Amino acid sequence: MVSAAFILNQHFIDDLWNRINALDSAFTPFEVFDTSPPRGVVPSKEHLASLIDAVFWTSYEKEEGTAVSVSLIFRKPEQGADTFCFDKPIPLSPKSLVKLGPALENPRAHISVWPDEQGFLKVWGFRTGSDEFITYDLWVQGLGPGCVLITFGGKSLAALIESKAVFVDTGILMKAILPKITHGEARGRADLESVIRYNSLLFIAQAMRSHGHGGTVLIVPEGSDWQQSIRHPVPYTGGASFLDTSLENLQAPSGQLKSQKGFFDFIKKAFAKRHDKSALQREKIKQQCSRIARLTAVDGALVMTPDRYTYCFGAKIEAIEPTPSAFELQALKPIEGYPKTSLNFSDLGGTRHLSAAQFAHDQPEAIALVASQDGDVTFFTQEAETGDLMAIQQAELALLHEGLSGALWNISLMSRMEELKNE
Repeated sequence: MVSAAFILNQHFIDDLWNRINALDSAFTPFEVFDTSPPRGVVPSKEHLASLIDAVFWTSYEKEEGTAVSVSLIFRKPEQGADTFCFDKPIPLSPKSLVKLGPALENPRAHISVWPDEQGFLKVWGFRTGSDEFITYDLWVQGLGPGCVLITFGGKSLAALIESKAVFVDTGILMKAILPKITHGEARGRADLESVIRYNSLLFIAQAMRSHGHGGTVLIVPEGSDWQQSIRHPVPYTGGASFLDTSLENLQAPSGQLKSQKGFFDFIKKAFAKRHDKSALQREKIKQQCSRIARLTAVDGALVMTPDRYTYCFGAKIEAIEPTPSAFELQALKPIEGYPKTSLNFSDLGGTRHLSAAQFAHDQPEAIALVASQDGDVTFFTQEAETGDLMAIQQAELALLHEGLSGALWNISLMSRMEELKNE
């Protein structure tokens, strides 16, 4: 008799199912658009567990020696220009997904699943991935071996990390990064400029995961103090913005978020697809982030401003005050209920993480972003209030996996954080 060595916890499935349904009554960022699109269909608890289980086991498989990463979407069969429909649906199983996965990873395509008349989940086709369309459906995605992310409507809700089932809290990463990408009187606040900066960092990190070489990005404030932490000469220096457009017309008149409704009224005008100029600027920012991420494949670190002006890449980090191996930093994860824990500097891992942490230690106003070859993402920065060095690990759970939909949820979260400050 063969039994599964891993069984999803039913309490986790119940809680996740309830949270998905609760999104229906909660405020959603998609209300900024004129139309009221149909809400994604919520699967039964049994189908929800089956979708997660299939992706989990597929994440450990390899096809011809190459790891397989798949993305499932729970959606009714449909015809469309970006959709391929099978004449005969395929049973949902890790074996089927392993065969399909390599053909659909680049560009990313989402395998579409729906129950047949007997209630059995079947793969009916796939949809080509796009960062521009608004997502309303349930998505179950493999981020790496044993790592599965569950999103609904573009919002990251939960994840499996090896043998643990957790709920995602994207606000943990946002709270750590936001104070370092705003300046002056706006420091730590959420205005449109900081929205663009923050989401751009997540786009860059996502693109770094995609190229699979690993890399380091150092986000530095204005000035030249950061150069003290870089070994000279730098092989690739000169500077470029990689962007040929101005963002001036995307600035809110007040410069700050005054209310959730007021800000979303502005976002509605600035980010709606029908506004050609705004859509073009969004596309150029996305292209800029992709170019920056590609440069991180070169050995060494890329140095840029929060507005993505790139000073150099291939740079070697040099310690100003070498950190002892017993030095303690605070480790966080974008996971609900995850406690802040102390971590020795020597336990960070390889050279790339150690040097990035050293840079964040020596440059208090900077952020260091590291993506490893296996897809793990870590942000290093000093906490604004305490000065403690922080490592936000497993940040891949909080990235923009669903493009514009995820970006809108981040805007919504920022506005709520701002309103809480003002109460």
